[in-house]
Amino acid sequence: MEQFFKSKSFKGIIVAFTLLFAFFMRGVYTGEILPFLAGVNGIIMIPINSIASSVSYIIDTSIQPFLNAKNIDKENKMLLEENRKLTKQLVDYQILKNENEQYREFLEIKERNTDLVFEQATVIGRSPDAQFGTFAIDVGSFHGVKPRSPVITPDGLVGLVTNVGYNYSEVTTIYNPNLSIGVISSRTMDTGMVSGDVKLFEKNLTKLGYLTRDSGIATGDIIITSGIGGMLPKGLIVGTVNSVHNETNGLSMYAVIKPSVNIDKIKSVFVIKDFAGKTQELENAKQEEN
Repeated sequence: MEQFFKSKSFKGIIVAFTLLFAFFMRGVYTGEILPFLAGVNGIIMIPINSIASSVSYIIDTSIQPFLNAKNIDKENKMLLEENRKLTKQLVDYQILKNENEQYREFLEIKERNTDLVFEQATVIGRSPDAQFGTFAIDVGSFHGVKPRSPVITPDGLVGLVTNVGYNYSEVTTIYNPNLSIGVISSRTMDTGMVSGDVKLFEKNLTKLGYLTRDSGIATGDIIITSGIGGMLPKGLIVGTVNSVHNETNGLSMYAVIKPSVNIDKIKSVFVIKDFAGKTQELENAKQEEN
C-alpha cells in the first residue's frame, strides 16, 4: 500500500485532481461553471424529455381513450337512470292530473244528478274498422256494468254499453243507426227519436226523427233524453238542432242534431249503473209485455 502512494500513478491522480479542482474553482470564480452545468443538464435531459413525451403520447392515444370511454359509459348509465326517474315522475303526474280532472267532472255531474250511480272509465281502444265510433272502456261486469248502461261525459250522452266483459265493455255511440234514443226538446217539449244516419255520420251529426208537421223545433234548440223506457235517465243532453227538414213522405219532419259530445276526442267517460226510477220503469215495461 505504501508503494502505491509512492508510485507515479498516485502522483498522477493527485495532479489530475488538483488541476480539475483548480479548473472548478476558476469556473466558480469567473461564473462559467453554470453554463457548463446547463449544457451537461441539457445533454442529460433531452433523452429523458423525449422518453417522457413518448410515454405521454402512448397514454393519450391508447390508455386515455379507454379511461374516457369508461367515464362516458358511467355518465350514460347515470343519465339513463335519471331519465327513467323523470319519466316515471312525469307519468305519475299525468295519471294524477287525469284522475283529478275525472274527479272534478264526476263531482260536477253528481251535483246536477244526485240520483245517478256512476262508474268512471277510460277509453282503451278504438278499432280502425269499428263502425260509427264504437270504442272500448276499461270497466265491465266486475265493476257492476251491464248491457244498455248509459255512457256519458260532463257534456252529455255518448251512447250505450252493448257488449260487457269481465273487465272491459264496448260502447255503441249515438252515431249508430241501430241505436234509438227517446228525446224531447227542452224548449218546445216536442218528442222524437235520435238515431244515427250513415250520411250524417260522415259530418259527425245524427238525426232526430218522428217529428210531427206542427212541431215547433228550431235551429239551436237543446235536445235532451226523455227517460221513456227506463233505460236512460231523463234530462241528459244529447245535442243541439243544426237544421230542420221535411221528410220525403211529406207527413212528418226531422231535425239534424249536432251531438254535445265530441265523441272522437273523448279519453274518459262515466257509465251510469243506476238512477232513480230505473227499476220501476223496467218492471212496468215487463208487466206491459206480459
